[in-house]
Amino acid sequence: MWSKMIESVLSKYFTVYTQKDILEKYSMDYGSLSPILSSLRKIPKAVIKIKEEEEIKILMDLVNEYNFPVIPRGNGTNTLGEAIPLNENSVIVDMSELKGFEDKVTSIIVRPGTEFNEIGIEKLPVVPTSFNMATIGGYVAGGSLGFGSLKYGAIWDNVRQVVVYTPKGRYTLEGEDTYSVVQAAGTTGIISQIKIAALNRPRRISVIRAGFNTLRKAIDKALDLLEVAEFISIRNKAMASIIEPYHKWDKWNLIYGINDPDEEEDLPFKDIVTTFAGAYFTVVNRTKVNYASMDISLDELEKIDDVKCLIDAELAKSRGKYFSHTYFLGYTSLPNLKSSKFDLHSFRVNDRVEPDRLKKMVSFKRVVDPEDLLNPGKLVMNT
Repeated sequence: MWSKMIESVLSKYFTVYTQKDILEKYSMDYGSLSPILSSLRKIPKAVIKIKEEEEIKILMDLVNEYNFPVIPRGNGTNTLGEAIPLNENSVIVDMSELKGFEDKVTSIIVRPGTEFNEIGIEKLPVVPTSFNMATIGGYVAGGSLGFGSLKYGAIWDNVRQVVVYTPKGRYTLEGEDTYSVVQAAGTTGIISQIKIAALNRPRRISVIRAGFNTLRKAIDKALDLLEVAEFISIRNKAMASIIEPYHKWDKWNLIYGINDPDEEEDLPFKDIVTTFAGAYFTVVNRTKVNYASMDISLDELEKIDDVKCLIDAELAKSRGKYFSHTYFLGYTSLPNLKSSKFDLHSFRVNDRVEPDRLKKMVSFKRVVDPEDLLNPGKLVMNT
């Protein structure tokens, strides 16, 4: 339970913000786009800001002693409500001022509050649509795919090491043990440091748009491009026409990027990311239609052909396996597929993580946070 005593204890070590306008601001992230997520949010009791790693240890010692819930947060660009409080007694922990990085050529060691533009997004294998605003710690804790995931995999494929603080102490996790933290929404620890893969990406990429009268033909062309394209998106005419209304679109359309300066269009890398990614978020903001997402295996993708709605199928790779992260907007029903649903309207980490990674998260949380004080309610442990 929250009490004035907890506020008093926090005030010994941190500036504690309790002003109404600040609490309101920190009660939301971009997940508020969903009426379901927005309806469940609570106003936190306080906000504190972390500037030094030692402060995370102090905070975790206090959490362990006084048993109050905390929610780590970057810049609040997550679209899944992962920084939205479910518990009105929560303390929001703003990590955006814990910055800094070291470029090790093949990897980058980074503090969680560092923003993508501070490093240079060309150096990072996968980046979110919100790279202009997001922190790297927020993306590691709550992200998944993004620009680059077709070629280099999801964010969990590219994190080499992560250091987290928990109510039970400090942990350095490497290899597959990082699955305990990456995409766990801060439910298993507060990140203090990340080692992430780095690369030398071409700074300019050509964008090609190709139209097809059948989905099968669009998929076949996409399969031919898997090994060489930087990104591939398959959009039906309704979806493509909203995103780029001045282009003449076919029934099904392929938008892809490739390293070839002789091709149709050659844009700076940042413009490529902005143009390609985030289509569903842009269209939902503009049209206010309902929306959902499914991760669909490529051998089932043709089954979406008869779905009557706006469709954007973004091809990606996770742990070496290709699939389509597919958005359906303005739908009346979703296709009945074996593929998993990636629930965009759920706070639960469980509703978008594969069973083996979820098992890692749950097992780690049972050890380090059995009382569910880290972003409570977001990771269900009785699975």
